[in-house]
Amino acid sequence: MIDYPLTTIVEGITKILVPDLDAYKALSPSFPPSEAPVFYNPRMEINRDFALAMLRTFVQLEKQEKQLSYCEPMAGTAVRTVRVANEIENINVIINDINPSAIKLIKKNIQQLNLKKKTRVFFRDANELLIHHAVTGEQFDVIDLDPFGSPARFMDATAQAIAKGGLLAITSTDMATKCGVYPQACIRKYCAQPIHSWIGHEVALRILLGFVIATLARHQKRGKPVFAHSTAHFIRVYLTVAKGNTKAKQAMKNLGYIAHCPQCGSLESTREIVNSLTRVCPYCEQKRLLGGPLWLGQLYDKQYVDKLGKELNEGIGVYGTKKRMTKILSLISDEVKAFSKDEKTICYYDLHKLSDKLNLPVPKTLDVIETLQKQDYVASRTHFKLTAIKTNAPIDKINTVIGRLISD
Repeated sequence: MIDYPLTTIVEGITKILVPDLDAYKALSPSFPPSEAPVFYNPRMEINRDFALAMLRTFVQLEKQEKQLSYCEPMAGTAVRTVRVANEIENINVIINDINPSAIKLIKKNIQQLNLKKKTRVFFRDANELLIHHAVTGEQFDVIDLDPFGSPARFMDATAQAIAKGGLLAITSTDMATKCGVYPQACIRKYCAQPIHSWIGHEVALRILLGFVIATLARHQKRGKPVFAHSTAHFIRVYLTVAKGNTKAKQAMKNLGYIAHCPQCGSLESTREIVNSLTRVCPYCEQKRLLGGPLWLGQLYDKQYVDKLGKELNEGIGVYGTKKRMTKILSLISDEVKAFSKDEKTICYYDLHKLSDKLNLPVPKTLDVIETLQKQDYVASRTHFKLTAIKTNAPIDKINTVIGRLISD
């Protein structure tokens, strides 16, 4: 018996019962979704849409006709997982949550959609479920880890439960921690020093990837990032997983550190020890911020990005946030094309911040990019920030370009 108000929503092609948040907001306008009997966040539809599009992309590139096993160990209302069961062929789905109210709602939705043959529902601790499937040899082809807050304490179990050749999808919403507002919490959870500056969202994503890849390596597995995005209040990463110490060691070579000057905006990274980065900025001689260890390798796999774009434009999937997804993917595609042969350039330069420090108006983003490209630098837009560019040009060259564009 479900004793709280429900409403029916449609995501993709799936009709799902969820807690009626409007009923709660009528009593308290500031009512947060996290306080509902079962957690459901309508703002995360884009996360769920990307999850299904990436799953279809993974199947097309890696698995094709293989029957897949899929697990969401912290499902909440299980909107994503029920959609997976209802909309994806050739898949067996494990749905788990520790909230008994969630289990009742999940079972009700499964019954209404006639999905019993494709799903199994568990009422267990997430780590316990994952470890059980790891030790019994029933690893999953796909694990979608989407906790409320940090995924850090679930990563060891996840690393053991993901199968060779599998896909890991991980959401993190504790942005303040990894963006440096709470540096000690970041060190405690992710074993990394964050940077509290305008490059924070990409640094946060790279800290998460570094932590995930290091955790996989401890279990003799290599994680390869194939797609990632930073959207509103969360970051999301996707990695394919291979097995073997040699592959794990190769991945670990892409962990390192970053130095960022909040005064002039300069960036530098190293795959050596952090002491190889000086605290003093070589451009303005101010004190730099040091961050890491974090992932310094590529965030995207071109094959995945291209296939994902094809899925959005030509695929069978129905996505309510398709317009937003396409805009994000367009910016990511620009970056992938520009930096396909450059694995050293990380993070971005905010043109508004740089122009402000130069006491100059802000030039057009595309004008800065085109000018740098004419000078044989690599440059592109970035989805991390619409006012920023990514480039391998040094900060003094970028500042010179800004000045010339404004004076012309």
